[in-house]
Amino acid sequence: MKNSLTVKSLFLLIIFSATFLLSQPVTISGFVSDSTNGYSLIGANLFLKDQPLGSSTNDHGYFAIYPVEPSQYTLVCSYLGYEKYEVELNIESGKNVFLNISLAPQPIESNVVSVTADAEAMERDINISKIELSTKTIRQAPQFGEVDLFRTLQALPGIISESDFSTGLVVRGGNTDQNLIMLDGITVYNPSHLGGLFSNFLIDAVKDARFIKGGYAAEYGGRMSSVLNVISKEGNRKEFSGSAGVSLLSSRLSLETPVKNGALLIAGRRTYIDKAAQLIGEEIPYAAAMDTTSSII
Repeated sequence: MKNSLTVKSLFLLIIFSATFLLSQPVTISGFVSDSTNGYSLIGANLFLKDQPLGSSTNDHGYFAIYPVEPSQYTLVCSYLGYEKYEVELNIESGKNVFLNISLAPQPIESNVVSVTADAEAMERDINISKIELSTKTIRQAPQFGEVDLFRTLQALPGIISESDFSTGLVVRGGNTDQNLIMLDGITVYNPSHLGGLFSNFLIDAVKDARFIKGGYAAEYGGRMSSVLNVISKEGNRKEFSGSAGVSLLSSRLSLETPVKNGALLIAGRRTYIDKAAQLIGEEIPYAAAMDTTSSII
């Protein structure tokens, strides 16, 4: 009798284990990008057709759908201004699925109105006094001689500068050292040079900037006035491209090129401050007149 119960228990355990392995849920994840330049698409919608499962891409174009039971599915990816993408997936137990999805641009046609908008940012929290500035917005702002992120911020309500020649940010009566300045989430302790005349951020290497004047989360503790997070631009993953420009204060150059499965971006700026100082008998180090930045995505 005892042996009979042992055999039955072992048989039930085998059946239970096999059932568990055959029905083990998996994760569908991956990246969504623009097919023309490889830039990540933020806030793209993905879902399984006829299923209550879906997700959207984050700031890096990444998405994850979980849990997905083993079966046959149709994954749909859509984004405003791009062609809809559909793919058939055969999900097997215990085998996660990773996808790299490229969406082709598709203009929105209308006989009456033409609508244009910036890419929607992926947001999980509602922040008070938060301002988002794209590179296009920064370039369109009134400037004197040089396009600069900090001088654009100084034109916003509640923000002033220490002087007409400084890029320091005085937010709602605070001091310049009470601002938290970050590049891709990494603290920048010296965001300007030449006495604050220029900021260290090159517009050609900036994707957008997120500025919070108050009510920011505890993760940004240690500063009392504001938080500025500058997001770096991704290089062009599809083809070589570049841009150059000359202003009253400096010259700039940026180059982008695909590198295997990623991209390389190099941007530089050369000011004329050292040359002007030589005319009046002053010496400024050559390095102080140069700005360079590079990134590999």
